[in-house]
Amino acid sequence: MTSLYRPTRRGLLSAGAAAIAAPTVFVRNAWSEGKTLQIGIWGGTQGEFIRKSVLPKFEKDFDCKVTAQQGSTLGQIALLRASKDAPKFTVMFVDDLGVEIAKREGLIDPLPKDRMPNLARVFPRFIYNDGYGVALAISSAGLFYNPKATKPLESYADLWDPRFAGKVSLVGTKTTPSVFTVIAAAAVATGKPYKEAQYLADAAWPKLAELKPNVLKLYDTDDAPLLVAQGEGAIGGPEYSKYVYPYKLKGASIDMCFPKEGAFAGVNCQILVKNAPNQDLGAEFMNRMLAPEVQQGLAEAAIASPSIGGLSFTSPIADLLAYPDTKMDELGLFSPDWAHVNAVRSVWVEKLNQIFTK
Repeated sequence: MTSLYRPTRRGLLSAGAAAIAAPTVFVRNAWSEGKTLQIGIWGGTQGEFIRKSVLPKFEKDFDCKVTAQQGSTLGQIALLRASKDAPKFTVMFVDDLGVEIAKREGLIDPLPKDRMPNLARVFPRFIYNDGYGVALAISSAGLFYNPKATKPLESYADLWDPRFAGKVSLVGTKTTPSVFTVIAAAAVATGKPYKEAQYLADAAWPKLAELKPNVLKLYDTDDAPLLVAQGEGAIGGPEYSKYVYPYKLKGASIDMCFPKEGAFAGVNCQILVKNAPNQDLGAEFMNRMLAPEVQQGLAEAAIASPSIGGLSFTSPIADLLAYPDTKMDELGLFSPDWAHVNAVRSVWVEKLNQIFTK
């Protein structure tokens, strides 16, 4: 049968327009097709969430490949230093202390605000060092304890009580919370608030020497709260809530207390590596990490507060998060002067090791 269809000028124009329009419909992010993005992320529950719930969808949306390497803040900074002349990483996750170091050493570029509309959702307090870093998750650092062995402590000064002889698991010097140990001890020794005590470390050393009989061990693994829950000692820290509350939610005999001196802030951030490859794709990934659905999922997975406003949580997660920002204020959430602390940290580490390991 012969077709009765005869092409008309209008029909040809319509077909041509459809052909021209088609690529914009089906290849939404053609500019990113086939690109590779190398990022540095955290381990633990946060890293697991990112690998399983963020990266696959991002790779699909942008038709790209993301290679993620996990590590800790100082390790990530070391990688950036080693590759400064020929950057391999584009986005790096570090704690807030790392933002100060990376900016000072010229390892990072400012946040690409024009490519990150989700920055407008972030609480202003969580944009760091004049726009060179932005928070992704905030933990509250305090003491963890076994409710079967002790009541929550009202003050850090209670750690020196003889009833805790050989029952305190103190955080080791390899991780950031060891800094909080020094500041808390200085606050106890001087009676000054953290804001002033962080500059009075000389008062901390004799006070910490007096604590030694109560110290069971220095720990450097994330399972220290679980060991206390199982009866090893009675109390430990200072430690981030994200390493404690997951055990609590699973039914372990462990909880946290935030003594009257205040809670410390553990802030996980992201930064854009200077002169890194595919910074445009890196900006898209950083923006994705601040999207409400990602922030919600990350907070629930890691029990760490989001850095953006407008989210809501239900119990028991809501009970454990320092969220929204007004609740952070109620806890007295304190972030040290990292420019000062980073400059003296090696001295602090040496002093702590002299007291507790020799």
